Amino acid sequence: MTAMEQILEKAGTAPADLHKVLDFGCAAGRLLRFYPHTQGRSELWGLDIDAKHISWCQSHLSPPFLFATTTTLPHLPFEDNYFDLVYCGSVFTHITDLADAWFLELRRVLRKGGYAYITIQDKTSMQMLLSRFSTTIADSAQPERDWEKVDGEPGTSSAFLHLINDFNKAIDFCSKDYACFTFATDPYSNVFYDTQFLVDKWSRFAEILSVTPRAYGCQTALLCRK
Repeated sequence: MTAMEQILEKAGTAPADLHKVLDFGCAAGRLLRFYPHTQGRSELWGLDIDAKHISWCQSHLSPPFLFATTTTLPHLPFEDNYFDLVYCGSVFTHITDLADAWFLELRRVLRKGGYAYITIQDKTSMQMLLSRFSTTIADSAQPERDWEKVDGEPGTSSAFLHLINDFNKAIDFCSKDYACFTFATDPYSNVFYDTQFLVDKWSRFAEILSVTPRAYGCQTALLCRK
């Protein structure tokens, strides 16, 4: 949350001044619960496709936060121009298709002048993860390949690091230009973008205010304004 707050402040706004906020892909409210809010003024929503997470959030975090389950299709249960801020931490990293449609849907529910904060995986992310794989090998003769074991960064696990290394060896990723690619299968799919490609495309629909590598673990943050 701190990185997003700093990026918003550099753009000339304070998170506490953004009262209608949507955490898109909130999971168990790991970020939403720490968002600065004002009782009686703030309206903070969390959405996720995982009904178990949303049920837990509704039982333990509501009030003051509001929650709803969504689907994988780009449709949100809100009217146009509703939110001051929509943020997505490690969500577009797992949308294997419909990313553009989801971006436009998030834009729809933002008011004019509202902000979208989106983290993605890119070439910088890949290089960081390959470095982590090398460290893992050095630290352990037999690294675990366990999807459930999170290694401390959003979207990473021992098995994920192995997959990245195997994939990189197969295509020599770091020497190539690309638009985007995906590997692994849902729910463990991972999408990597060419950041400039994404900025050029999405800037047709919103102003891209900043691009910040390593803002969320190994992920790059895009701050957009409608």
